[in-house]
Amino acid sequence: MACPSRWSSATRDPRVSDRMAIATVDTSVAEQVAAVRGGLGVFDLSDRGKLRVTGSERATWFHGMGSNDVEGLSVGAGNLGAVLTDRGKMLGDYRLIVREEDLLVDTEPGLGAALAERLDRFLISEDAAISDEADAWSLFGIAGPAAAARLSDRLSVDVGGLEEHASLTATTDDGDVTIACRNRTGEMGYDLWIARDAGEALWATLTADGVAEVGADALEALRIEAAIARYGMDTDEDIIPLEAGLYQAIDFEKGCYVGQEIVARMHYRGHPNKLLVGLRFDGEPTVELRAELFEEGDDSKARGFVTSLAHSPTLGAMIGLGYARTQFAEAGSRLRAAAADGFAWVEVVPTPFVPSPFPEAKAP
Repeated sequence: MACPSRWSSATRDPRVSDRMAIATVDTSVAEQVAAVRGGLGVFDLSDRGKLRVTGSERATWFHGMGSNDVEGLSVGAGNLGAVLTDRGKMLGDYRLIVREEDLLVDTEPGLGAALAERLDRFLISEDAAISDEADAWSLFGIAGPAAAARLSDRLSVDVGGLEEHASLTATTDDGDVTIACRNRTGEMGYDLWIARDAGEALWATLTADGVAEVGADALEALRIEAAIARYGMDTDEDIIPLEAGLYQAIDFEKGCYVGQEIVARMHYRGHPNKLLVGLRFDGEPTVELRAELFEEGDDSKARGFVTSLAHSPTLGAMIGLGYARTQFAEAGSRLRAAAADGFAWVEVVPTPFVPSPFPEAKAP
Protein backbone atom coordinates (compact mmCIF):
# COMPACT_ATOMS: atom_id res chain seq x y z
CA MET A 1 0.00 0.00 0.00
CA ALA A 2 1.29 3.43 -0.93
CA CYS A 3 2.27 5.56 2.03
CA PRO A 4 -0.08 8.58 2.35
CA SER A 5 0.65 12.08 3.50
CA ARG A 6 1.27 12.41 7.24
CA TRP A 7 -0.77 14.58 9.58
CA SER A 8 -0.06 14.05 13.25
CA SER A 9 0.92 15.90 16.39
CA ALA A 10 4.53 15.28 15.44
CA THR A 11 4.47 16.41 11.79
CA ARG A 12 2.55 19.38 10.46
CA ASP A 13 1.19 19.23 6.95
CA PRO A 14 2.85 22.10 5.05
CA ARG A 15 -0.51 22.98 3.49
CA VAL A 16 -2.04 23.87 6.87
CA SER A 17 -2.88 27.55 7.15
CA ASP A 18 -0.72 29.70 9.43
CA ARG A 19 -3.77 30.42 11.54
CA MET A 20 -4.24 26.70 12.23
CA ALA A 21 -0.58 26.29 13.14
CA ILE A 22 -0.41 29.33 15.40
CA ALA A 23 -3.56 28.45 17.37
CA THR A 24 -1.54 26.35 19.81
CA VAL A 25 0.54 29.33 20.97
CA ASP A 26 -2.03 30.66 23.43
CA THR A 27 -3.80 27.44 24.40
CA SER A 28 -2.77 23.80 24.58
CA VAL A 29 -4.21 21.05 22.42
CA ALA A 30 -6.02 19.67 25.46
CA GLU A 31 -7.58 23.06 26.19
CA GLN A 32 -8.71 23.47 22.59
CA VAL A 33 -10.27 19.99 22.52
CA ALA A 34 -12.01 20.65 25.84
CA ALA A 35 -13.38 23.95 24.49
CA VAL A 36 -15.04 22.17 21.55
CA ARG A 37 -16.33 19.29 23.69
CA GLY A 38 -17.65 21.59 26.39
CA GLY A 39 -18.76 24.66 24.50
CA LEU A 40 -17.29 26.13 21.35
CA GLY A 41 -14.28 26.29 19.07
CA VAL A 42 -13.55 27.90 15.70
CA PHE A 43 -11.08 26.61 13.10
CA ASP A 44 -9.77 27.70 9.72
CA LEU A 45 -10.39 25.22 6.87
CA SER A 46 -9.37 27.59 4.09
CA ASP A 47 -6.53 25.30 2.99
CA ARG A 48 -9.04 22.68 1.88
CA GLY A 49 -9.62 22.09 -1.82
CA LYS A 50 -12.68 23.96 -3.07
CA LEU A 51 -14.52 23.35 -6.34
CA ARG A 52 -17.51 25.01 -7.97
CA VAL A 53 -19.76 23.33 -10.55
CA THR A 54 -21.96 25.49 -12.76
CA GLY A 55 -24.19 25.15 -15.83
CA SER A 56 -27.78 24.07 -16.41
CA GLU A 57 -26.81 20.37 -16.48
CA ARG A 58 -24.43 20.51 -13.51
CA ALA A 59 -26.50 18.19 -11.28
CA THR A 60 -27.00 15.57 -13.99
CA TRP A 61 -23.32 15.60 -14.91
CA PHE A 62 -21.94 15.55 -11.37
CA HIS A 63 -24.44 12.83 -10.46
CA GLY A 64 -22.53 10.51 -12.78
CA MET A 65 -19.12 11.46 -11.42
CA GLY A 66 -19.41 10.57 -7.74
CA SER A 67 -20.70 7.76 -5.56
CA ASN A 68 -23.67 9.59 -4.04
CA ASP A 69 -26.91 11.13 -5.29
CA VAL A 70 -26.90 14.63 -6.75
CA GLU A 71 -29.90 14.76 -9.09
CA GLY A 72 -32.28 13.97 -6.23
CA LEU A 73 -31.01 16.76 -3.99
CA SER A 74 -32.92 20.01 -3.63
CA VAL A 75 -31.42 23.44 -3.02
CA GLY A 76 -30.06 23.51 0.53
CA ALA A 77 -29.30 19.80 0.60
CA GLY A 78 -25.91 18.11 0.42
CA ASN A 79 -24.01 14.94 1.20
CA LEU A 80 -20.69 13.16 1.43
CA GLY A 81 -19.41 11.41 -1.67
CA ALA A 82 -16.33 9.89 -3.26
CA VAL A 83 -14.67 9.87 -6.67
CA LEU A 84 -13.55 6.35 -7.56
CA THR A 85 -11.41 4.48 -10.05
CA ASP A 86 -12.99 1.85 -12.29
CA ARG A 87 -11.86 -0.67 -9.65
CA GLY A 88 -13.89 1.07 -6.96
CA LYS A 89 -10.83 2.53 -5.22
CA MET A 90 -10.92 6.06 -3.82
CA LEU A 91 -9.35 9.00 -5.65
CA GLY A 92 -10.76 11.38 -3.06
CA ASP A 93 -13.82 12.16 -1.01
CA TYR A 94 -15.83 15.37 -0.96
CA ARG A 95 -18.59 17.25 0.82
CA LEU A 96 -21.26 18.72 -1.44
CA ILE A 97 -23.53 21.75 -1.07
CA VAL A 98 -26.40 22.36 -3.51
CA ARG A 99 -27.13 26.05 -4.02
CA GLU A 100 -29.55 27.83 -6.32
CA GLU A 101 -26.90 28.77 -8.86
CA ASP A 102 -24.15 26.16 -8.40
CA LEU A 103 -22.69 23.23 -6.51
CA LEU A 104 -19.96 23.83 -3.95
CA VAL A 105 -17.56 21.00 -3.17
CA ASP A 106 -14.75 20.80 -0.63
CA THR A 107 -12.10 18.13 -0.41
CA GLU A 108 -8.71 17.51 1.17
CA PRO A 109 -6.00 20.19 1.00
CA GLY A 110 -4.07 20.00 -2.26
CA LEU A 111 -6.58 17.62 -3.88
CA GLY A 112 -9.04 20.04 -5.46
CA ALA A 113 -7.09 20.89 -8.61
CA ALA A 114 -6.35 17.22 -9.36
CA LEU A 115 -9.99 16.22 -8.94
CA ALA A 116 -11.18 19.13 -11.07
CA GLU A 117 -8.76 18.16 -13.83
CA ARG A 118 -9.80 14.51 -13.72
CA LEU A 119 -13.53 15.23 -13.70
CA ASP A 120 -13.21 17.80 -16.47
CA ARG A 121 -12.08 14.99 -18.79
CA PHE A 122 -15.58 13.50 -18.53
CA LEU A 123 -17.25 16.71 -19.69
CA ILE A 124 -18.27 16.13 -23.31
CA SER A 125 -21.37 17.95 -24.45
CA GLU A 126 -23.05 18.71 -21.12
CA ASP A 127 -23.84 22.29 -20.16
CA ALA A 128 -21.64 22.12 -17.08
CA ALA A 129 -18.25 23.38 -15.94
CA ILE A 130 -16.05 22.58 -12.95
CA SER A 131 -13.52 25.06 -11.61
CA ASP A 132 -10.85 24.99 -8.93
CA GLU A 133 -11.72 27.85 -6.57
CA ALA A 134 -9.22 27.22 -3.79
CA ASP A 135 -8.28 30.90 -3.64
CA ALA A 136 -11.76 32.33 -4.12
CA TRP A 137 -13.19 31.34 -0.74
CA SER A 138 -12.43 31.41 2.93
CA LEU A 139 -13.79 28.33 4.68
CA PHE A 140 -14.20 28.26 8.45
CA GLY A 141 -15.55 25.68 10.86
CA ILE A 142 -17.33 26.19 14.16
CA ALA A 143 -18.18 23.30 16.45
CA GLY A 144 -19.40 22.48 19.93
CA PRO A 145 -22.66 22.40 21.89
CA ALA A 146 -22.85 26.21 21.71
CA ALA A 147 -22.08 26.50 17.97
CA ALA A 148 -25.65 27.14 16.78
CA ALA A 149 -26.23 29.71 19.50
CA ARG A 150 -23.00 31.49 18.54
CA LEU A 151 -24.09 31.79 14.91
CA SER A 152 -27.48 33.07 16.01
CA ASP A 153 -25.86 35.68 18.25
CA ARG A 154 -23.10 36.86 15.92
CA LEU A 155 -24.69 36.41 12.48
CA SER A 156 -28.42 36.56 13.32
CA VAL A 157 -29.03 33.26 11.54
CA ASP A 158 -30.92 30.19 12.78
CA VAL A 159 -29.09 26.97 11.92
CA GLY A 160 -30.51 24.86 14.74
CA GLY A 161 -32.86 23.00 12.41
CA LEU A 162 -30.24 22.00 9.83
CA GLU A 163 -29.58 18.28 9.53
CA GLU A 164 -26.12 17.01 8.66
CA HIS A 165 -24.98 18.27 5.20
CA ALA A 166 -27.97 20.65 4.87
CA SER A 167 -27.16 24.30 4.23
CA LEU A 168 -28.49 27.82 3.91
CA THR A 169 -27.07 31.07 2.60
CA ALA A 170 -27.38 34.09 4.88
CA THR A 171 -26.77 37.77 4.23
CA THR A 172 -24.68 39.13 7.10
CA ASP A 173 -22.66 42.24 7.93
CA ASP A 174 -19.62 40.38 6.62
CA GLY A 175 -21.26 39.45 3.30
CA ASP A 176 -23.17 36.41 2.01
CA VAL A 177 -22.22 33.30 3.97
CA THR A 178 -23.15 29.76 2.95
CA ILE A 179 -23.47 27.67 6.13
CA ALA A 180 -23.59 23.86 6.07
CA CYS A 181 -24.08 21.50 9.00
CA ARG A 182 -20.97 19.28 9.16
CA ASN A 183 -19.49 16.69 11.45
CA ARG A 184 -15.76 17.35 11.61
CA THR A 185 -15.23 16.89 15.37
CA GLY A 186 -18.01 14.66 16.67
CA GLU A 187 -19.78 17.74 18.09
CA MET A 188 -22.46 19.79 16.34
CA GLY A 189 -20.65 21.84 13.79
CA TYR A 190 -20.99 24.09 10.78
CA ASP A 191 -18.87 25.07 7.79
CA LEU A 192 -18.98 28.70 6.68
CA TRP A 193 -18.10 29.65 3.09
CA ILE A 194 -17.48 33.33 2.33
CA ALA A 195 -15.70 35.24 -0.43
CA ARG A 196 -11.97 35.38 0.34
CA ASP A 197 -11.83 39.17 0.61
CA ALA A 198 -14.43 39.07 3.41
CA GLY A 199 -12.80 36.22 5.30
CA GLU A 200 -10.85 38.21 7.85
CA ALA A 201 -13.94 40.15 8.89
CA LEU A 202 -15.96 36.96 9.38
CA TRP A 203 -13.13 35.31 11.33
CA ALA A 204 -13.00 38.32 13.66
CA THR A 205 -16.75 38.08 14.17
CA LEU A 206 -16.62 34.37 15.00
CA THR A 207 -13.67 34.60 17.39
CA ALA A 208 -14.67 37.76 19.26
CA ASP A 209 -14.95 37.61 23.06
CA GLY A 210 -12.26 35.00 23.51
CA VAL A 211 -13.76 32.09 21.60
CA ALA A 212 -11.20 29.28 21.36
CA GLU A 213 -9.24 29.11 18.10
CA VAL A 214 -8.63 25.43 17.33
CA GLY A 215 -5.37 24.45 15.64
CA ALA A 216 -4.48 21.52 13.40
CA ASP A 217 -3.28 19.20 16.17
CA ALA A 218 -6.43 19.68 18.25
CA LEU A 219 -8.65 19.28 15.19
CA GLU A 220 -6.84 16.04 14.37
CA ALA A 221 -7.38 14.72 17.90
CA LEU A 222 -11.06 15.61 17.67
CA ARG A 223 -11.35 13.92 14.27
CA ILE A 224 -9.84 10.70 15.52
CA GLU A 225 -11.95 10.75 18.70
CA ALA A 226 -14.95 11.04 16.37
CA ALA A 227 -13.55 8.23 14.14
CA ILE A 228 -13.94 10.31 10.97
CA ALA A 229 -11.89 8.79 8.14
CA ARG A 230 -9.58 11.20 6.35
CA TYR A 231 -8.51 10.82 2.76
CA GLY A 232 -4.74 10.51 2.42
CA MET A 233 -4.49 8.82 5.80
CA ASP A 234 -7.34 6.39 6.42
CA THR A 235 -8.42 6.15 2.80
CA ASP A 236 -6.51 6.33 -0.46
CA GLU A 237 -6.26 4.72 -3.90
CA ASP A 238 -6.00 1.27 -2.32
CA ILE A 239 -9.25 1.54 -0.34
CA ILE A 240 -12.83 0.83 -1.42
CA PRO A 241 -15.29 3.06 0.50
CA LEU A 242 -17.08 0.14 2.15
CA GLU A 243 -13.81 -1.01 3.72
CA ALA A 244 -13.71 2.36 5.49
CA GLY A 245 -17.38 2.13 6.51
CA LEU A 246 -18.28 5.08 4.31
CA TYR A 247 -21.84 3.94 3.67
CA GLN A 248 -22.99 7.53 4.06
CA ALA A 249 -21.03 8.33 0.89
CA ILE A 250 -22.75 5.69 -1.27
CA ASP A 251 -26.17 5.71 -2.92
CA PHE A 252 -26.84 2.06 -3.78
CA GLU A 253 -29.96 2.95 -5.79
CA LYS A 254 -28.49 5.54 -8.17
CA GLY A 255 -27.51 4.99 -11.76
CA CYS A 256 -24.07 4.30 -13.14
CA TYR A 257 -20.92 6.01 -11.97
CA VAL A 258 -17.27 5.09 -12.24
CA GLY A 259 -16.51 2.23 -9.83
CA GLN A 260 -20.15 1.38 -9.14
CA GLU A 261 -19.92 -2.26 -10.22
CA ILE A 262 -17.17 -3.10 -7.73
CA VAL A 263 -18.84 -1.28 -4.84
CA ALA A 264 -22.22 -2.92 -5.56
CA ARG A 265 -20.66 -6.36 -5.88
CA MET A 266 -18.93 -6.02 -2.52
CA HIS A 267 -22.13 -4.81 -0.88
CA TYR A 268 -24.61 -7.29 -2.33
CA ARG A 269 -22.56 -10.41 -3.02
CA GLY A 270 -19.40 -10.23 -0.97
CA HIS A 271 -17.87 -8.53 2.02
CA PRO A 272 -14.77 -6.43 2.73
CA ASN A 273 -11.63 -8.36 3.58
CA LYS A 274 -10.59 -5.59 5.95
CA LEU A 275 -12.43 -2.90 7.90
CA LEU A 276 -11.49 0.46 9.38
CA VAL A 277 -11.67 0.13 13.17
CA GLY A 278 -11.00 2.11 16.32
CA LEU A 279 -7.78 1.26 18.17
CA ARG A 280 -6.98 1.96 21.82
CA PHE A 281 -3.39 1.39 22.90
CA ASP A 282 -2.12 0.19 26.24
CA GLY A 283 -0.05 3.02 27.71
CA GLU A 284 1.59 5.67 25.53
CA PRO A 285 3.74 3.68 23.08
CA THR A 286 5.78 5.17 20.25
CA VAL A 287 3.99 3.77 17.21
CA GLU A 288 4.47 4.90 13.64
CA LEU A 289 1.73 5.40 11.09
CA ARG A 290 1.36 2.28 8.94
CA ALA A 291 2.68 0.12 11.77
CA GLU A 292 1.54 -3.44 11.13
CA LEU A 293 -0.80 -5.28 13.49
CA PHE A 294 -0.26 -8.91 14.48
CA GLU A 295 -2.22 -11.43 16.49
CA GLU A 296 -0.73 -12.74 19.69
CA GLY A 297 1.94 -15.38 19.15
CA ASP A 298 2.07 -15.02 15.39
CA ASP A 299 4.33 -12.42 13.81
CA SER A 300 4.46 -14.21 10.47
CA LYS A 301 1.52 -12.40 8.88
CA ALA A 302 0.15 -8.91 9.46
CA ARG A 303 -3.54 -8.75 10.36
CA GLY A 304 -3.86 -5.01 9.77
CA PHE A 305 -2.12 -1.65 10.00
CA VAL A 306 -2.45 1.73 11.72
CA THR A 307 -3.60 4.77 9.69
CA SER A 308 -4.17 7.57 12.24
CA LEU A 309 -2.78 8.23 15.72
CA ALA A 310 -3.39 10.80 18.44
CA HIS A 311 -3.27 11.24 22.15
CA SER A 312 -6.90 11.74 23.16
CA PRO A 313 -7.20 14.57 25.70
CA THR A 314 -10.82 13.56 26.31
CA LEU A 315 -9.97 9.94 27.18
CA GLY A 316 -6.44 10.44 28.45
CA ALA A 317 -5.25 7.63 26.20
CA MET A 318 -3.44 6.90 22.95
CA ILE A 319 -6.00 6.08 20.27
CA GLY A 320 -6.03 5.61 16.54
CA LEU A 321 -7.75 4.29 13.47
CA GLY A 322 -6.54 1.42 11.36
CA TYR A 323 -7.53 -1.56 9.27
CA ALA A 324 -7.98 -5.05 10.63
CA ARG A 325 -8.76 -8.21 8.71
CA THR A 326 -12.47 -8.89 9.06
CA GLN A 327 -12.02 -11.74 11.55
CA PHE A 328 -10.05 -9.41 13.84
CA ALA A 329 -12.31 -6.35 13.45
CA GLU A 330 -14.74 -7.21 16.26
CA ALA A 331 -14.64 -4.99 19.35
CA GLY A 332 -12.50 -6.62 22.02
CA SER A 333 -9.97 -8.13 19.62
CA ARG A 334 -6.42 -7.77 20.95
CA LEU A 335 -3.53 -7.20 18.55
CA ARG A 336 0.10 -6.19 18.73
CA ALA A 337 1.49 -3.17 16.91
CA ALA A 338 5.10 -2.75 15.94
CA ALA A 339 6.57 -0.04 18.20
CA ALA A 340 9.89 1.64 18.95
CA ASP A 341 10.50 -0.66 21.93
CA GLY A 342 9.36 -3.86 20.24
CA PHE A 343 5.57 -3.97 20.23
CA ALA A 344 2.53 -2.37 21.84
CA TRP A 345 -0.76 -3.98 22.74
CA VAL A 346 -3.82 -2.49 21.12
CA GLU A 347 -7.51 -3.30 21.43
CA VAL A 348 -10.19 -2.91 18.77
CA VAL A 349 -12.91 -0.72 20.31
CA PRO A 350 -16.33 0.62 19.23
CA THR A 351 -16.40 4.01 17.51
CA PRO A 352 -16.82 6.89 17.82
CA PHE A 353 -14.54 6.99 20.84
CA VAL A 354 -16.56 9.91 22.26
CA PRO A 355 -20.39 9.97 22.03
CA SER A 356 -21.66 12.25 19.27
CA PRO A 357 -25.00 13.92 18.43
CA PHE A 358 -24.48 12.90 14.81
CA PRO A 359 -26.02 9.55 13.80
CA GLU A 360 -23.51 6.83 12.98
CA ALA A 361 -23.59 5.72 9.34
CA LYS A 362 -24.24 1.98 9.09
CA ALA A 363 -24.62 -0.51 6.27
CA PRO A 364 -28.14 -0.42 4.77
